[in-house]
Amino acid sequence: MHLEKHSRRKFIQLAAAGAGLSMVYLWEKMMGKQVLMVVHKKVILSVTRKLVTFYGNYIVVFQHNKTKVFSAHCTHLGCIINKVENGRLICPCHGSEFNLEGIAVKGPAYKPLPSIPFREDDKKQEIIIQSSVS
Repeated sequence: MHLEKHSRRKFIQLAAAGAGLSMVYLWEKMMGKQVLMVVHKKVILSVTRKLVTFYGNYIVVFQHNKTKVFSAHCTHLGCIINKVENGRLICPCHGSEFNLEGIAVKGPAYKPLPSIPFREDDKKQEIIIQSSVS
């Protein structure tokens, strides 16, 4: 009788330890603790002097003789912004709006669009973006 009680207790302890280790393993997998490969790539866009130009992942805004480049991914859920209306960049998914400075002016997004570092080559009429893709 004493041996049976001891074995049952040991079994429960081992089962609990195994379940705990399994949960830690699954948590690590879910949180994406993986090694990511980062690739540096150069993106070249044509310079236009239009107020707003959409280039896939990028939005180029030209106003007051200055060029700005923003990520086209809405800061709410990452949808690609591809519309401008009344001087506002409109997300097609949930209706977030950003002004031409990239600042959220209508939710659900509340964070501004990330500015993308770039350089302009006036001679070739190009905008050059060095981006990291993971």
